[in-house]
Amino acid sequence: MGILVFNSHLIPVNSLNFKHPSSLKFPLHQVRIISSTNCNFTRSLKMSQSSQNPVLKKHKVIIPNKYGEKLMGVLNDTGSTEIVILCHGFRSTKEDTTMVNLTVALENEGISSFRFDFAGNGESEGSFSYANYWREVDDLHAVIQHFHGANRVISAILGHSKGGGVVLLYASKYHDVRMVVNVSGRYDMKGGMGERLGKDFMEKIKQDGFIDIKNTAGTVEYRVTEESLMDRLNTNMHEACLQIDKECRVLTVHGSSDDIIPVLDAIEFDKIIPNHKLHIVDGANHGYTKHQAELAQAVIDFIKAARQQDHPAHAANYVDKLNSFGDSAMQFASAKAAQHRLDCGVWTSEYTIMVNLTVALENEGISAFRFDFAGNGESEGSFWFANYWREVDDLHAVIQHFHGANRVISAILGHSKASRFSMAASVDKRFLSSISFRGGVVLLYASKYHDVRMVVNVSGHYDMKGGMGERLGKDFMEKIKQDGFIDIKNTAEVPIFAQILFLCINSHLRFKNRGTVEYRVTEESLMDRLNTNMHEACLQIDKECRVFTVHGSSDDIIPVLDAIDFDKIIPNHKLHIVDGADHGYTKHQAELAQAVIDFIKAARQ
Repeated sequence: MGILVFNSHLIPVNSLNFKHPSSLKFPLHQVRIISSTNCNFTRSLKMSQSSQNPVLKKHKVIIPNKYGEKLMGVLNDTGSTEIVILCHGFRSTKEDTTMVNLTVALENEGISSFRFDFAGNGESEGSFSYANYWREVDDLHAVIQHFHGANRVISAILGHSKGGGVVLLYASKYHDVRMVVNVSGRYDMKGGMGERLGKDFMEKIKQDGFIDIKNTAGTVEYRVTEESLMDRLNTNMHEACLQIDKECRVLTVHGSSDDIIPVLDAIEFDKIIPNHKLHIVDGANHGYTKHQAELAQAVIDFIKAARQQDHPAHAANYVDKLNSFGDSAMQFASAKAAQHRLDCGVWTSEYTIMVNLTVALENEGISAFRFDFAGNGESEGSFWFANYWREVDDLHAVIQHFHGANRVISAILGHSKASRFSMAASVDKRFLSSISFRGGVVLLYASKYHDVRMVVNVSGHYDMKGGMGERLGKDFMEKIKQDGFIDIKNTAEVPIFAQILFLCINSHLRFKNRGTVEYRVTEESLMDRLNTNMHEACLQIDKECRVFTVHGSSDDIIPVLDAIDFDKIIPNHKLHIVDGADHGYTKHQAELAQAVIDFIKAARQ
């Protein structure tokens, strides 16, 4: 088969940003995997804070709660009037690794912090009680009132695990905090009960009135009474989160490999909290054992960004600096144009992903080939809705061609299944990264053929029934049975500036506006999609084949839950959630490219 030649004039405006020298330095957090068991993390932070904050004062503070119990805490005072309150998790203390490392990270930014033991934990007075969420909210309220009385400004409250639930409940009841950080908090209060208390826990607690939780040595760790159990089960996080002020900024951080509280809980918070940001830490467990640095960086970035928004002058200066390079206006125009192209059905933002990934690979000395599936772009054939397995055949033909040319396919990469445009390019190097355009297609390929060692699935569909109603109409099955087909029309009215910019970049294409039939869905093609079983296919992928799924947390075309389902079933799999990214990665091209490059380079090593 013939290989199409890439026409350079098709590169969108914003893809050219990768050729700017500064764009090679992607704005990502580079310090990622630091083990909490390695004291070097804390020691290095302490060394840096000693030079930055020579007036640091650290001392213990005792604060009485409303029940007359003394709460013991540690104030790390950098001299700032603002202070962050840190809340530990279930059966933990203020000296937990996560609490201490966050304290040090805040110190390095000149931010004071106070971490304390809830009543019945650590050095604080009182008896430990299972659940006890609202009583711990009272403890937190006593702490905040104490610092308000000392003329301190509470800039944020942060809680880990159970503490994450406490800070959210606090914000739902009291409306005197402007930032809340929920680290791995629980949304579903019924979750994890069977694993911790036993499958028949309700029957047992009704019979005996309590359950004693023992460690592996047989020692009783704590007692769960019927009252405390019902306290937890009656704590409604959903209703509480709906009461959080819209002005209150909330950050949820969660590990993708958390086996104590599933990452699905974090996604539920993201759905309902009004002013919310979600950050998934790839590979992190519940205690962030190997991801302490990334957790700390996410928290610091959130607090600093919120401060910048609270002080517009600083933000304006930052924009002025960007404009001095002459980049900002062009980036804005191209981002706006990409948004409208997605709406009008031309979908040329998908060009951007392929071209930017090609350039990023070239910068690493990796050859790349991107091509049009049959019926798309410049390739022959008729466009068909679905057509997954036929496109697997197209990809197989491409791979066979390069095998015949003694090229090594280092990886295959596909994005979504939404676009109808892609182009072809290759560079003469030994290793070739074949870039397909369908996340689902590359996974299906790996399930049928076992001749690739790396697969990158960018925002692919797991649930093939998902999104059908939105795309074809709620009564699509009835309509297609009746008429035999559904014509999908363009519904967007595109502003004139976007039309002009589109034609300037893509002068060879005809602009399609409102009312144009984009494609036809036949009953045969519809059933082709519905009968494509991604679950069964993914189970057939070799364990030796490394699979990387990248997905945007704000994807409204294919939900991030699909990515999490892939992570559950693919044997040798890594998941990377890009915070805030939409389906086309409109504002996250650099982070997408860096994630792909990091994965390929790590696999090579």
